[in-house]
Amino acid sequence: MLSSLPHTQFAEETGPVPDGGNVLVISGLSFAYQSQAKPLLSEISLSARQGEIIALLGASGCGKSTLLNLIAGLMQPLSGEIRINNDTKCGAGDWQRQRRIGYIFQEDALLPWRTVESNLALALELGNVPAEHFRQNVLDLLSAFHLDESVLRLYPSELSGGMRQRAGIIQMLLFNPDLLLLDEPFSALDFYTKLCLENEFHHLVKSKQKTALLVTHDIEEAIALSDRVIILNQQGRLEEEISISFDEPVRDPESVRGLAQFAHYYREIWSKLKAVIAP
Repeated sequence: MLSSLPHTQFAEETGPVPDGGNVLVISGLSFAYQSQAKPLLSEISLSARQGEIIALLGASGCGKSTLLNLIAGLMQPLSGEIRINNDTKCGAGDWQRQRRIGYIFQEDALLPWRTVESNLALALELGNVPAEHFRQNVLDLLSAFHLDESVLRLYPSELSGGMRQRAGIIQMLLFNPDLLLLDEPFSALDFYTKLCLENEFHHLVKSKQKTALLVTHDIEEAIALSDRVIILNQQGRLEEEISISFDEPVRDPESVRGLAQFAHYYREIWSKLKAVIAP
């Protein structure tokens, strides 16, 4: 089993969550580009509890990444409501809302002219993060993601792809967001690095009671990491929802891949996904 995450001392832990423990509540959300006759997303309604990981699966172009952008406030919906910790504001540029969200893309958002240390310091400069435990938080997260302290002196161009993605995830976590949005964050990594990051990410979400939405095309990744898998159809609607649970007392994204339950979930999800992608 891969090592677990140390207890990072965030100065402001996640506070009480309204809506029956739901960090995120989406009601009747629809979206369309001006050039499109039909909505890309139609009447999306879902909720995500504190400490829950939800994986979004579906064909390319069905609106998975667009849904994350709407939640982050980067785009405006046609209709519907998005609440984060009971805040109904969902307009682009809502800084108070966006600072509660951590967004990780396929490629990291590290600034190439800054060292890793300077990139991580953006949480202090922009995020109104207390400085008291910041240095220790950085060191704890470096250890958790298998990065040596010497990496702080390097520039992004001097890092491997896996190291850059780890540094990008650490940068996001230092802002101490309540809701994590991930758009295929591990897709470009080699298999071993991918397993390491999946494992450490899962431990962090559960130990810190964060909430995460993960867009992926990898069924195995969705099963290994998530508590629920949601499938979007070609019309941008929620087609299926599959709850994921294992008999193991402590779940590990690496070891569950060898369980019979894992194979069962894979067959079920693949069958439903095929029906949606190629009806």
